[in-house]
Amino acid sequence: MLELIRKHSKSIVVKAFLTVLALTFVLFFGISDVIRRFTGKDYVVKIGNAKISPIDFKNEKARRLGLLRGRAKDFNEKEATIAILHQLIWENIVDQAAGEYGITVSDETMKRYVAGMNMFRDKNGRFNAGLLRGFLQKIQVPEVMFLESCRKDVENALMKAPFLYISTAAEQDLFTQASLEKRTLSIVELKPSSFKISEKPTKEALENFHSENPDLFSAPETRRFRILTLQESIVEANVQISEEEIRETYDRSPEREDRSYDEMKKEIAANLKQEKLQSEINELTRQIEDALMAGDDAAEVAKKFNLEVIEIEDVDADGGNAKSKSAINLPYKDDVLAVAFSIDEGTDSSFSEALDANKNKVYWLAHVDAIIPKHVVDFEKSIEKVEKEWIARKQREKAQETAANLIAKAKEGESLEKSAVKGGFAVGTTQAFDRRGGLQDEKNAKFKDIIKEIYEDAFSLEKTVANSKEIKGVIVVYQLKEIIAPKKIDPKDEKKCEIELQSEIVSDMYQQLVGYLSKKYEVKINRELLKEIDEETSNLPIDDIF
Repeated sequence: MLELIRKHSKSIVVKAFLTVLALTFVLFFGISDVIRRFTGKDYVVKIGNAKISPIDFKNEKARRLGLLRGRAKDFNEKEATIAILHQLIWENIVDQAAGEYGITVSDETMKRYVAGMNMFRDKNGRFNAGLLRGFLQKIQVPEVMFLESCRKDVENALMKAPFLYISTAAEQDLFTQASLEKRTLSIVELKPSSFKISEKPTKEALENFHSENPDLFSAPETRRFRILTLQESIVEANVQISEEEIRETYDRSPEREDRSYDEMKKEIAANLKQEKLQSEINELTRQIEDALMAGDDAAEVAKKFNLEVIEIEDVDADGGNAKSKSAINLPYKDDVLAVAFSIDEGTDSSFSEALDANKNKVYWLAHVDAIIPKHVVDFEKSIEKVEKEWIARKQREKAQETAANLIAKAKEGESLEKSAVKGGFAVGTTQAFDRRGGLQDEKNAKFKDIIKEIYEDAFSLEKTVANSKEIKGVIVVYQLKEIIAPKKIDPKDEKKCEIELQSEIVSDMYQQLVGYLSKKYEVKINRELLKEIDEETSNLPIDDIF
């Protein structure tokens, strides 16, 4: 075909054919990109000359959320998405500034940086390339992208370096005193359930309450899914390392000058087996995922690859309402639920790694068979619950009103202790706690859980001010009782405070630098496009980033 076109390249027919072919290529492959450029929709965020395209943002968001799901049991996806956008902007600002200031990261530096990561070291503390490859396959990130991310981390550290040498001597004493100061609080706990409600609701009032508060009477979304698990021990049993492989590895080792073959044989065999095991697991899980993606039945796939299947029926996002107790007994139950409730009906997740009840490594994925969406239960079917919730709402409102009255009396100069006693409420006093909520006796602290929720606010209170917060369904009213200054400072505590102050100053100054650079390189967010592809981040104020 090509030879024919070359022979008749001057022919009007061939020229017309090539013209049509070129136009077709532009229409089908290039016109969308041209349109995006002309309409300003080729970027989600623009930092100086760098642009983060819609596809790049979507991919980065999916990748980083995937990593976060693997590390954190509970996180807010909206907040995480905004944090990812912050981080992408921050990384690009630092990258451009590093280039302008002549900060470069050599290949040797990158090699040492990656080799120094504990997650890629074997039990002998040596870098293991197999662990790195397995990690990248698990998170589905190309090596080039991973190294680029690492390079930006190193640039980030180099940009911070000058701030490490700023003197903190002038502020140190004051900071140490403030850091080691402790406080106590007067506490009043108002339990809504203890307030009596004499009013009896009419049926009309309950119907209105039901219609105005649908979330209170909603049956949660439930899912029916299967967990397919692959035991590492089954794969490991088939992994064999030959004497020849061990000898070849030894011959290539830089340590052969200092250590004999017999000395290294066992160590090399263990490392080779680990690498081969990881490689075979990666290949096996890839084949399983490909088979499922091709539309093969999950039960048939499980049978073909000798996978254990755990069936979960009618389970909600918290693991309740399950007819099968298997998911409840899994040590990695929270991870299973997080994954199973993040994919669509009839689809499969990627493989994840976990430890079973016997601490053996397993690889698992979830296949969702059916989704029963969230729905509001009819009034007539939930009338008892409606009345119960109506009374609970009235009790809570009464508790909140009482808390507001106690706070108002504190503003007038009456102590919380005095006003609470007048109202017939019990008053307690917390242990002394520091700015981080730390207590001397964690085990015997009556108000430990409350202190964890309010210790930050407690260090901003004046003695005449009371405040309240709802903690686990209880309205807690609190007021500063005593400020305890440190009498004698331990040299160890002083050193900790010195390190903390240095860290805070470095962080603050670095943030100021990036804030300045954000104006220099002009950060622009395409809110219209962002709203199209990610509603959650479309109203993000740019000033909040720096």
